[in-house]
Amino acid sequence: MAEPSAAQVGLALFFGGMAAVAVSWAWSKVAKRIPRMPRLGKAVVGSGRRQTSMDSAKKEVEAVELASRVLAERWALERVIGRGGMGAVWEGGDRKTGRRIAIKTMEAADDEQRKVLREIYLSEARALSRLRHPNIVDFIEAVPDGAGVALVFAFVSGKTLQQMIAEEQRLTWEPLRAIFVPVARALAAAHEGGVVHRDMKPANVMVADDGIVKVMDFGVARFLTPDPHAPAAGPLRKGKDGGLPSVRTSTLVGTPAYMPPEAAQGLVTPCGDLFSTGVCLHEALTGRLPFGFDGWTAQNAGLLRPVSETVPGLPREVDALLAELLEPDPEKRLPDAKALERRLLDI
Repeated sequence: MAEPSAAQVGLALFFGGMAAVAVSWAWSKVAKRIPRMPRLGKAVVGSGRRQTSMDSAKKEVEAVELASRVLAERWALERVIGRGGMGAVWEGGDRKTGRRIAIKTMEAADDEQRKVLREIYLSEARALSRLRHPNIVDFIEAVPDGAGVALVFAFVSGKTLQQMIAEEQRLTWEPLRAIFVPVARALAAAHEGGVVHRDMKPANVMVADDGIVKVMDFGVARFLTPDPHAPAAGPLRKGKDGGLPSVRTSTLVGTPAYMPPEAAQGLVTPCGDLFSTGVCLHEALTGRLPFGFDGWTAQNAGLLRPVSETVPGLPREVDALLAELLEPDPEKRLPDAKALERRLLDI
């Protein structure tokens, strides 16, 4: 069978990685009660007794085999195209319709970790089931697989914005505007559906081979409107000017380089996605993160320079837009994703 293309590998990294860095902050909250998967053949000591990783590895192999058998009744699993910290991604097909699909499966070290992963996966499924938009990844269904749950998506062949930045270092304004207008539309749809993405970054923006832009990976999304099946998000707060409410959460989630400042106080708001989108736009234009890998701090915020100083020919209006997106105070930030779309179209 042919090796996966670079585009397909990019898709797999998105799905299979499940934003490993992004989730690391949330994962730390449960890490103490979830044992790490030991390396094969290496002895570990726990609870006063010696054991090897062989039993754990055997159980995981059995779980994967069971999941594969259950899924294969409907879905043809052809090959693994990616693997990350929480599972694997298969490319395959729908036996009923022939549609090409990508299936994200769970890989857990034990039952306790499987329970946590199951909730993460189901949270993504709940978020995506609310959202049907041409610029949001096409979610098909969540499938019990005997070992947990698998998520089925329409397969997309293309490149992530992260790959494009890695290949070109800097992207020019017009192609970027063509990418970020659909991103703004996707975020507007998500926010209107009461969902905050919370992990906007170049790896989660896919440009398909046909040019359609897809926002992906809602694995750490947070609901802003009531959902009877979702975990409590914290007390609701009314949004400014009649906008969507915000919530507070005790779990810090996101990729540090792209996280809005208010996330450190546990505040989740649609404007947080706009800040993260501004970081993405700055990085794509300059090839550099505006605040470094550790993200925004009060100390480094004052060092940010207008992008037009280093990007010849860039409209000055882009500087103004970035300043509003990267505003540390969410109350003073660009108000919503629809406003972002309008500003992009006007430049």
